[in-house]
Amino acid sequence: MSGRTKFYGIIALIMAPFMFYGGITMTTSDEVDCGGQTMTDGDICTTYDDGASTDRTVEEQRSSNRTTGFILFAVAIGMAGFGVYTIVQISRGRQAAPAMHHPQPGYPQQPYPQQPGQYPPPGAYPQQAPYPQQGNPQPGPYPQQQPPPGQWQQPGQYPPR
Repeated sequence: MSGRTKFYGIIALIMAPFMFYGGITMTTSDEVDCGGQTMTDGDICTTYDDGASTDRTVEEQRSSNRTTGFILFAVAIGMAGFGVYTIVQISRGRQAAPAMHHPQPGYPQQPYPQQPGQYPPPGAYPQQAPYPQQGNPQPGPYPQQQPPPGQWQQPGQYPPR
C-alpha cells in the first residue's frame, strides 16, 4: 500500500465523523438553511451555480437540504469504511514484516532411497485388491508387469531367459 493511499485513508477516517454529523443534522433538523441563513415561511432561496440562478421556496429548500444530508451520510460511511480498511492493512503490514525473517514450518526432509532405482522402497505401499463396487462382480487380480529388458530389477527378480 503506497504512502499516498495510507495518507488519504487516515484523512478519510478523520473527516468521516464530521460528515456523518453534518448528514444527520441536515436530515433531522426542522430549520431550513439557505447559504447559512435560516429561512422562514414565505422566503425564497436564490442560489447561483455557473452563472445560472435557482430560486427555491422553503419546502423546496428543506427537501434539498435533506437530500444533501443523505448524500453526506452515505459519503461519510464510505469514507469511514475506506479509512478502517486502510488502518487494517497498515496494521497487518507491520505484523507480517518480522515474521518474514524466521524460517517457516514445513514438511521435514524425507530420506533418500538407499539404492538407485528402488523408489518407492519395496513394501512401502501394500498391494491389495480394490474394493468391489456394489452390484458389479469383483474383477480378478491384476497381472504383474515385468519391467522392460535392460532396466534395473528388484532384488529377487531375474530377467526372463
